Amino acid sequence: MSAADRPRRTQQPSKQATSPRSVTRLVQIFDDLCSRPTGASLATLSQSMGIPKSSLLNLLRGLIDSGHLAFVDGLYQLGPEAFGMAQAIMATRRFLGFAELARPVLRQLVETTQETAVLAVMSGDKKSAVYVEKLESPTAIRFTATVGDSRPLLWSAVGRVLLAFQLDHWLNEYMRTVKMVQHTPETEMNRKRLRALLEEVRATHVAVTRNQGTMGVAGFAAPIFDSSGVIVAAIGLAAPTERAMAHSAELSAAAKDAGVEISRLMGYRPFIVDAKPRRRPTGLPG
Repeated sequence: MSAADRPRRTQQPSKQATSPRSVTRLVQIFDDLCSRPTGASLATLSQSMGIPKSSLLNLLRGLIDSGHLAFVDGLYQLGPEAFGMAQAIMATRRFLGFAELARPVLRQLVETTQETAVLAVMSGDKKSAVYVEKLESPTAIRFTATVGDSRPLLWSAVGRVLLAFQLDHWLNEYMRTVKMVQHTPETEMNRKRLRALLEEVRATHVAVTRNQGTMGVAGFAAPIFDSSGVIVAAIGLAAPTERAMAHSAELSAAAKDAGVEISRLMGYRPFIVDAKPRRRPTGLPG
């Protein structure tokens, strides 16, 4: 089906009738421009969508200000924020089935450790780790998380795992250019030390953080590999620092075992693929 033949939301009046007009129009704008890769003029959009130019112009200006649209040579086009949002949506869609597969392992991990367990993937822009699944500890004092929450790559256990298995040339450039942010009084700020920690994660397949991204929170994480040996996610445990560090070895081992089990469910067989898991090529979803 060509872009011209694709049904448009403007042909669904019953849905429009029950939706706020401005929200419906925003969706219409994106829908229309998705079928016009070179862009469209204000007049073309107004005619295509059946919206007065004056009303449409206010919406377009707002979307340009937010970076979701760009105005080039008199034409409105999808902007960088729109493409970033599309990447995030596709990444979430891709991992919905994966989260379902991993959920029993996550549940067992929480039952065994009594701590909060999370699954995280690298964001589309490779700037943060994003939770795609979580099960919280049954204890009264616990780490709480929400699916969709993001964590800094360098200062979270899941983030360090996701970083550790990237290609060296990408990781070296990332470490050279990443902005150092002091999240807590204990945040590690030395680039060489952080790079060494990532090498340690790569060797041991487990990351441990304490009071790095959030004061009072410790993290334990391990990689999850797909059938080709490429890292696709990280599984982590998060808990109050004082309680967690008293059982650091046990929590590290539990996270690592869970990562191995989910990798197995994903089809990863190290004796079939390689002696070492392959790092994710740059450009692929993290």
